[in-house]
Amino acid sequence: MERRRGVSDVCAVGILLVAGCYAGGSGDGASEMTDGGSETEGVDTDDIDSGGSESGGVDDDYDPPPAWEDPGRLGPQGLRRLTIGELRATLSELVAATDAELDELEAMIPADTQTPYDNDYRDQEPSAPLVEGVASLSEHLAEMIVADPQRRDAILGCSPSGPADEACLRTFIEHFGRLAHRRPLSSQDVDAYASFIADAQADGDFDVAFTLVLQALLMDVRFLYMVEVGTPTAEAGVIELDDYEMASRLAFLLWGRGPDDALLDLARDGELSSQGGVQSAAAQMLGAPAAEAQMERIHAMWLSYDKMPLDPTLAQSLRAETDALVGRAMQDGSWTSMFLSEETYLDATLAEHYGIDLPGGAPGWIEYPDIRRRGLLSHGSVLTLGKKFADTSPTERGKAIWTRMLCNEIPPPPPDVDSGVPPSAGGADACKEERYTPLQEEQPCAACHTIIDQIGFGLENYGPAGEWRTSEPGKPNCSIEGTGSISGEPFAGAGALGELLVESGQLEACFMKNFYQYAVGRTVRTDDDFDQAAVEALSTKFETQDDLAEVVGALVSSEAFRHRVIEEAQ
Repeated sequence: MERRRGVSDVCAVGILLVAGCYAGGSGDGASEMTDGGSETEGVDTDDIDSGGSESGGVDDDYDPPPAWEDPGRLGPQGLRRLTIGELRATLSELVAATDAELDELEAMIPADTQTPYDNDYRDQEPSAPLVEGVASLSEHLAEMIVADPQRRDAILGCSPSGPADEACLRTFIEHFGRLAHRRPLSSQDVDAYASFIADAQADGDFDVAFTLVLQALLMDVRFLYMVEVGTPTAEAGVIELDDYEMASRLAFLLWGRGPDDALLDLARDGELSSQGGVQSAAAQMLGAPAAEAQMERIHAMWLSYDKMPLDPTLAQSLRAETDALVGRAMQDGSWTSMFLSEETYLDATLAEHYGIDLPGGAPGWIEYPDIRRRGLLSHGSVLTLGKKFADTSPTERGKAIWTRMLCNEIPPPPPDVDSGVPPSAGGADACKEERYTPLQEEQPCAACHTIIDQIGFGLENYGPAGEWRTSEPGKPNCSIEGTGSISGEPFAGAGALGELLVESGQLEACFMKNFYQYAVGRTVRTDDDFDQAAVEALSTKFETQDDLAEVVGALVSSEAFRHRVIEEAQ
């Protein structure tokens, strides 16, 4: 137990020091984290073919936007910790952790701040609860694994001959350590971890050393943080990432988890040093199921349906419906088709919820029976954005469309306005439009409410979870007209609004701004020329191609993505 506490203490100090002192360039506190010469053969996976990028040349069809040719064009980036979602996905791959186990482990760590994404490094200040949570997580996870001999053997990768089998322990350290730290461990690191064999010998139990090594590897800053030391370039404040750092960047952006053996093999072989090599690897990665799941997750955070305030069974079905639509758009290479689709994916729960027949009763794609529904905006998942006051709020829905989907700004309400109280004009028996009318007429509220309320009222036929209705809850005399307007254009219902959003030309640009925010791990800076140029380049390419995989592939193949601007240099 004394040695176990030592592991926790040392790793905790490392988390605080690196997170607090990291400057991102050579000579900083992270510069000692270099790769070494000790590694083992990677194990091929189905996600990526390790031999798929033999050519170092650039594809003839690759046409990078001018803004991405400059290595500094992505703007400054700081030290980023893995999010809870990334930890879950990575541990699922590393140790085959189940959802139930991950739920238990997640409860030990402070929740991530979402803005709307969960990976803004400026909100990731190290704290005592974080350090304690990581220590508890690693200890509990190690205990779960050791308690299951079959699982332990699969992760260990060898059969120890006895408590003192240091060779078996080193085999585990080298292979698992490369996956956990996303690069080969140095010989010094391997020696340090292997020294835990002394504890196994003292206790007469090999699992003592296995447990301590597993805990230490998972508590190391090289597992918990995206450490990018790189190599300084001729341009002050700009570093070029090495192949292993590129592998991590690609994996966490495209898969939402750490790189696998095959991707690390590409890094080992120098295949990620060239634009063509990265492009080839990215193309294969984007075709993997993990990439589709990652894009579904990014969309869910963008539109805030990743955590729906609904019954879990209904929420799961709603999420499956929207994930299927996002996945189809990725496969078909037409992102805007999500907003215009005349089909949706239903199961029995959603068929009953929406009041739509499901032929045969088996989950699958069906055509909408009428014009009341069409596209993403008719999904109950997205429509939960307007859930407020035990009903829907036209203001909240309109604000969500205006700000999240079009990236327009709405100033906060005046300090003397209580937005937590529903509008009460006309009395308790008044219909909703009557209660909301004064907000669109009286200053200073009218300037915003005339914009966002009119959007929300065009979606009023959909209840808090997207169910169809023709009158207000408990007020049959208050029929719902379901008409609204956006930027002076009238519409009625989700399909018509989706069409207007696509026609506006703002939709693609807004999503690209959000995607860029996720890619760099912070909000876009309006006063940063690098940020603005990158977002403009992404938006222009997306509006032209409408293929999200193509645009993302071009971004990660760019010179800009293969470099990092040190934040302190700005």
